Amino acid sequence: MKKLIAVAVLAATSALAASAFAGVTAKAPFKATYSGQTTEKVSGQNINALAKGTGTATVLGRSTISGTVQGTTANPPCSPFAGPGVIRSAKGTLKVNVANARGCAASEQDQNNISVSGTVKVKSGTGKLSKAKGSFHFSGRYDRQSGYFKVKLTGTLTY
Repeated sequence: MKKLIAVAVLAATSALAASAFAGVTAKAPFKATYSGQTTEKVSGQNINALAKGTGTATVLGRSTISGTVQGTTANPPCSPFAGPGVIRSAKGTLKVNVANARGCAASEQDQNNISVSGTVKVKSGTGKLSKAKGSFHFSGRYDRQSGYFKVKLTGTLTY
């Protein structure tokens, strides 16, 4: 009888510990640098851009970034843009959304040298990142002539 009680207590303790750890999340500073290529489609003042790049991020390690944003050239020298994207790594995928972003030309004469900045909000995740939430600020450069971009992201990731 004592063995049965000991086994029952052990099972109950294990179940309680497992349920306690099931809700545990980690919160970590997020820093990343990505570079790659962007392809634009321009129709009048509307711009549709597809960006794909590679880089390294804390928490994720080597990873890729991709997304499609829409913007307009109606408000020079800076143009707002926004859209969905993903950051993929061996640990999982972060589904993100670019918001409150803008691209600013270096000058009226230099429309190819663009500085970009804005916010990336984590909508959801997969794999080890399935409970991911967070917000990152990004800033960087984009060369419209070559399509090359480089951005840095900083913020906090909870997963």
